[in-house]
Amino acid sequence: MIRIFCATLIPSLLLAGCASMVEENFGKAQAEMIRNQVYNPSTLQGSQDKPVEGIDPDSAKAAIDAMRKDLPDRSNVKRDVAVTVGQPGQGNGGQ
Repeated sequence: MIRIFCATLIPSLLLAGCASMVEENFGKAQAEMIRNQVYNPSTLQGSQDKPVEGIDPDSAKAAIDAMRKDLPDRSNVKRDVAVTVGQPGQGNGGQ
């Protein structure tokens, strides 16, 4: 009887300790993730509503060229869409 009591009491106490640590750090993970993903941490200070200014010229040219690139004519790949209603394999709508 004492073994069963100890076998349930000890894990319960350990889990109770973990729960208090989770509550203590709850919500800090998101702030830490944002801090770790920011290239220049000084931009996190002050107003966040300013637009981004400046871009790498090569990256900007590549992005603009990709957007302006002519796309091929897709009229030859258009197909009719067949919609089947009913059980598959029974044909004629399952009638």
